[in-house]
Amino acid sequence: MSNARLQQAITAVLAALAVGWALYWLGQEGQRSLALWAALVPLVHAPFLALELIWAGCAARQGPARLEKGGPANATEPLPSLGQWVRAWARETVEGIRVFGWQQPWAHQWQADHLPGEGRRGVLLVHGYLCNRGFWNPWMRRLAQAGIPFVAVSLGPPRAGLDEQMRGLDAAWQRLKASTGMTPLMVGHSMGGLLIRRWLSMQPTDFAVQQEVITLGSPHHGTALARLGRSQAARQMRVQSPLLQEIMRCETESRLQRFTCYWSVCDNVVFPASHATLSGARNIHVPARAHIDLSRSPQVLADVLARLGGEGCPGKSAQRAQV
Repeated sequence: MSNARLQQAITAVLAALAVGWALYWLGQEGQRSLALWAALVPLVHAPFLALELIWAGCAARQGPARLEKGGPANATEPLPSLGQWVRAWARETVEGIRVFGWQQPWAHQWQADHLPGEGRRGVLLVHGYLCNRGFWNPWMRRLAQAGIPFVAVSLGPPRAGLDEQMRGLDAAWQRLKASTGMTPLMVGHSMGGLLIRRWLSMQPTDFAVQQEVITLGSPHHGTALARLGRSQAARQMRVQSPLLQEIMRCETESRLQRFTCYWSVCDNVVFPASHATLSGARNIHVPARAHIDLSRSPQVLADVLARLGGEGCPGKSAQRAQV
């Protein structure tokens, strides 16, 4: 089952529960106000997000914040305030409803890939775990408005290992390269960043060093949350997994210098948070943004647009965060 079909089924069940609850209590004299509780059904994920952020906060307070080539390194970003944690939770709750309740299950095909022809560099958009191309809907609209070519892939099967999920990555890269005549910028969110790294680890060095990559909240050194996963992909995203170590062994300083890694201490999926950074890369911290919401940061999209000749703020986005 594809990610879209899976999420369609989940949203349909939740909608049926909400409607059933509302109709039942509306038919009960004197207790009709209980029907209002149906409005909380879309927020079923909110308590779990809170627990993830609490876990992330505990991880941020503990010793090593990142495994850099197998060795510990301490985080330099200050711990977020309580207000920042709450703001990150609230924004992520809303983004979760939008992405998993609408964009990915029902609107993932609304925006077609934009391939206007040669003459302008494009961007390859790679989604994360249990996601599809609908994740990038806000980006795709903005890129199309700016006239920037793009291809947004939908990879799968959802629970398969990274090697199986990335099968369509090479074909998408070749399609975009053939259309524009230029090497595309590659952008990966979450597991999408690992898929890009895995693909590049299997390419010749002279090819890999030409690829420019931006990752958003990608578990480059694994994440503690993956301990709870049982799928092959989740096991591969555990801290110091054999696959992650194999990828690192294939990487050189010249390859990593082509990476920009956006990360946040408030990331509720990748923690310790600075596991989303790479030694030798351009690592940029985005404060008070949780995992999905990190991709909605104006700073990140401005960086992409600036690199591709669209509107952006290259001066702001080019700041290097020392981690």
